[in-house]
Amino acid sequence: MSNGSSISISDQSDHSVLNTSNLVINLSVVIWTICLSLITVLANLGTIIAFWKVKGLREKPSNLLILSLAFVDLFKGLIMIPYHLSFGIFGGRWIFGELGCKFYDAMAYASVTNGLLILCTISLDRLLLVKLQYPKCIKFQSKPRILLAISICWILSLAAAIIDIGFWEYAKSTSLIAAYINFDFVCLSPTRWIPEVSLIFLFTFLFTPVFLVAVFSLAFLHALHLRLQKIKRVGPEDESTVASTTGPMTSEKRLQRSRNRYLKPAMTLGALVTAMCVSTLPYFSYVVVIGLICPTCLKPIIVYYLVLLLYCTSLFDALMYGITESKLRKFYISCFKRLTERR
Repeated sequence: MSNGSSISISDQSDHSVLNTSNLVINLSVVIWTICLSLITVLANLGTIIAFWKVKGLREKPSNLLILSLAFVDLFKGLIMIPYHLSFGIFGGRWIFGELGCKFYDAMAYASVTNGLLILCTISLDRLLLVKLQYPKCIKFQSKPRILLAISICWILSLAAAIIDIGFWEYAKSTSLIAAYINFDFVCLSPTRWIPEVSLIFLFTFLFTPVFLVAVFSLAFLHALHLRLQKIKRVGPEDESTVASTTGPMTSEKRLQRSRNRYLKPAMTLGALVTAMCVSTLPYFSYVVVIGLICPTCLKPIIVYYLVLLLYCTSLFDALMYGITESKLRKFYISCFKRLTERR
């Protein structure tokens, strides 16, 4: 997660991220990263405001998972991406010292792990939706249960940060940091340059949540297929336990409503999982796979862009949820209309 920190300790003097001889390339990278940070902040801030303003978004307890994800993504846009940007601006040189490196690395673990754990919980929530049927799932998805799940995600992500800081203290006590790392030049945490520890962290706090998301998502797709087949064969589900605000409906409309109850959450999950795959898998493939086979083959410039792509998840999440959630779309459209009317 560190800024190009997967390089060897012996290579501290040769790991410039940007091409210092090409001003155009440098400016394009800086401008792109600044835009990414601003758009990420605005998109996730819009999601948070929408939850505050739109009562319909707050009525469903499981939507609190999306709200929690928005807060994590907002933190990445406000803090983590600017930290990463500074590393690029100064040509690969770290300017925040040891304390700044410790904060960045711990918060990187916490924020990325939290986002993946929340997504894992969302995929499990969607799986329960089709397994329990809609009426039973609504009863099961109580607000206390959802808040407990969110609390567990935050606790586990903070645990990752605390463990990371613990390795710093261990390295200090054994004089490893003082002997090998110059924090006026490079940010390289003990969880990065100790190969065994690095692998344990990657597989425990990153690979495992990604694997669980994949398992829950595939199980959800299978259960969804079976549920839709059953609705088609048997007919609409019993809606006696679900409040209806549309009055009497024809059998065709009731059938379509039963399908939409499962298809709409499927679209949201599909969008979020797609965003995760696009932004996360390249980092894993390069840093983990190539790093294991040939550690010296890792290029800091590639690691820099892959970490930036990893943070792009924060923007993708907000955009994907905004596209798939009708209430959120209506909120953005109404805000846009108000702005144009004022002009």
